Amino acid sequence: MSAIKLQAAEKWFGDVQAIKGVDLEINNGEFVVFVGPSGCN
Repeated sequence: MSAIKLQAAEKWFGDVQAIKGVDLEINNGEFVVFVGPSGCN
């Protein structure tokens, strides 16, 4: 059984599509980290 499940996730910032059709499944007991730029200046 999944602890978290996303299907066809999308994110828009105005006219800019930042995420398009992302599928993600995180199972119980899994440890997941998202790494990327923070956007801080």
